[in-house]
Amino acid sequence: MNSSGVPPRDALRAWHVAALYTALTALLAYPLVRHPAGHVLTVSPDTDLFLWTLSWDAHALVRQPLAIFDANIFAPLHRTLAYSEHLIGSGILAAPVLALTHNPVLAMNLVALLSCVLCGLGTFQLARRAGVESAGAVLAGLIFAFAPPRFLRLDQIFLTTIQWVPFSLAYLHAYLDGGNKRDLRLAAAFFTLQALTSGHGTVFLAFAAALLCGYHASLGQPLAIGKRVRDLGVAGALFLAPVALMAVAYVRVQGEMGLKRTLADWVVTRPASFLASPSYVHAFLLSRLFPGAEINGAANAYLFPGYIPLLLAGAALVAGARSGPSVRQSSVGVYALLVLSCVWLAVGPPFGLWPLVYWLPGLNFIRVASRFMLPAMLGLSVLSGLGFDWLARHLREPARLGAAAAVGVLLVAEFAVPLTTAPYAVVTPPADRWLARQAVPFTVAEVPLPPLSRVYEFEKRQAEFMLHSTEHWQKTVHGWSGLQPPAHLALYDRLTRFPDDDSLRALAEFHVDYLVVHTDLYPPGEWERVERRIASYQGRLELRHDDGAGRVYALTTPHARLDTVPP
Repeated sequence: MNSSGVPPRDALRAWHVAALYTALTALLAYPLVRHPAGHVLTVSPDTDLFLWTLSWDAHALVRQPLAIFDANIFAPLHRTLAYSEHLIGSGILAAPVLALTHNPVLAMNLVALLSCVLCGLGTFQLARRAGVESAGAVLAGLIFAFAPPRFLRLDQIFLTTIQWVPFSLAYLHAYLDGGNKRDLRLAAAFFTLQALTSGHGTVFLAFAAALLCGYHASLGQPLAIGKRVRDLGVAGALFLAPVALMAVAYVRVQGEMGLKRTLADWVVTRPASFLASPSYVHAFLLSRLFPGAEINGAANAYLFPGYIPLLLAGAALVAGARSGPSVRQSSVGVYALLVLSCVWLAVGPPFGLWPLVYWLPGLNFIRVASRFMLPAMLGLSVLSGLGFDWLARHLREPARLGAAAAVGVLLVAEFAVPLTTAPYAVVTPPADRWLARQAVPFTVAEVPLPPLSRVYEFEKRQAEFMLHSTEHWQKTVHGWSGLQPPAHLALYDRLTRFPDDDSLRALAEFHVDYLVVHTDLYPPGEWERVERRIASYQGRLELRHDDGAGRVYALTTPHARLDTVPP
């Protein structure tokens, strides 16, 4: 093995393995692969949030990299990128696509599809480091990349892009086994890549890494913390420095917003979720095994990993119990523990492990306990590779490769799901394009807004207004993310009654310079009434642009403004 812990032949065939996972991505995600520039898996406020976030990251990395967290939403507040997943690592991947095509839908879809290839390739490397032969390692990568619990997260960009977790664990394995400083530093580099890409993935990786180190310690390997720090060295510390900077932004936002989650904030995992999967094979078998049970309909997540992975992982447990001390037996133990602990976490309150640990730093970041099935799937994938090795241990090389190919075909058949897509494009209204030609800086607000009580409609409108701001990248009072500042929610409520004295006073308090009125978004007959009311405020609203679908007004006589807006 070389210093990375990967046999040279594996390094040479990495491109072939990546090509295989690319082909499988094209096959299993075919509806999306066919129209990646104009279709999405889900039309939702989340989709708009991801499109805006990737666009902001690509913009800020060039224009203001040192102030990337000071996003243009929720004006005049600061560090608003930290109100949800920042996706900076995915923004780096999306930036060339955005620069060449100006199509955020294409950029987002390519980032999601690439995550499948990288998840597969990373798990292949991890499995090899855990002692799995090449054929079994390919199967392990296939399972993690395409099993429904992870693959069906393609429309949740912060969950599908956990591809650096297996890479980091592979190098950590190599370091713990061989003690090479370079491996520890590469593990740190991939940890930072994951932290740049997904906060959830960072928590999963930190949890798995701590478990791996603890397991080695339980087998008699000294912790030797001082030696680990020295091995990490200045280079490793520099690799990890961005993680500390990002953590500071989130901690400051948590303090400013008074964010403190309790168990009441977490989404309970319904028991049916652990048996639920929309794959063709599983849906067919459910209809035969549990007729009329409606398991998929009763679930709030698809967490069933598949029959073949469970059988292969079971074989690994049998092999681990029968074999003597070895690298493979150690791997069976640590990844069985990872699966068990993550499933226990995924059960969620009140019966799982979650009520005991939710308050810990990092874990408190995760609101939906069922998401811990993602690291559980990584552990199950490695176990599956180990299980295949044990079952095929007496086969010669050609027969072993044939058996792996047959199992791979069965896995693809079992994982196939009925994906559907919807046409979608980011269309910037002419009014916002007009704003892009005005002198900067300025702050903008947009109306109409639906009542806050119409939750989905309100969130979708807010997210759309965020996307409008990508045309000019000036400050906007609008935003939708994991956090909603109370003062801004009060502002939005006042804007539902625009125009009146209260709404105009609120706009002035939030330092708004331009107001975009989307006349085409008002219900039939309502715009005429709004237009008459606007006419009564001519001294305070000055029409600057009218394109038929929207108008832009300048606030000409601002009232007393707040120096700061309370969170």
